[in-house]
Amino acid sequence: MKVKSKRIVLSLISMALSLSALPMEAYAQDNKQQLPPIAVNSQENSQLLGAVTYAQVIGWRYKTEDGKVYRRQYNYSRQKWIGEWELC
Repeated sequence: MKVKSKRIVLSLISMALSLSALPMEAYAQDNKQQLPPIAVNSQENSQLLGAVTYAQVIGWRYKTEDGKVYRRQYNYSRQKWIGEWELC
């Protein structure tokens, strides 16, 4: 096991050294495009950027009956219940 870990460490060190020896060139480019303003409302953002979010927001709702706690999932995006009440 020690031999294997030594080989892995040695190969990582050799890769790091070989990559650092290669010459690299980087140039900055000036982008003069006007970006749309960032809106505070997420719906305005999605309209401005053309993105639509399809993820559902789901959470638990709790109630107490006769000293027992029950829970049920609720879809906040569609404002609908998911499943039945279950005892916690």
